[in-house]
Amino acid sequence: MTDTGHGRAAAVQDTTEHTTGGATDGGTGDAHVDEVLRALDRLADLPVTDHAAVYLDVLERLGGELNPEQKLHRAGAHGSP
Repeated sequence: MTDTGHGRAAAVQDTTEHTTGGATDGGTGDAHVDEVLRALDRLADLPVTDHAAVYLDVLERLGGELNPEQKLHRAGAHGSP
């Protein structure tokens, strides 16, 4: 990539490395998160009307993986009956 004189090439490279978590295969580096994100692969085979349900499922599952407290609350482990 050539630099346009404003460090743009370096910035793009830094952003790419940051978003991929340094994983060489394009994954996040977290097997549980990668598993959740694989659900998005099936979007191409589904009608657009079904996409929202997939996104909501992925959002909920990611929330549980990235915030274990959220997963415990959903499971009723926060002390409420």
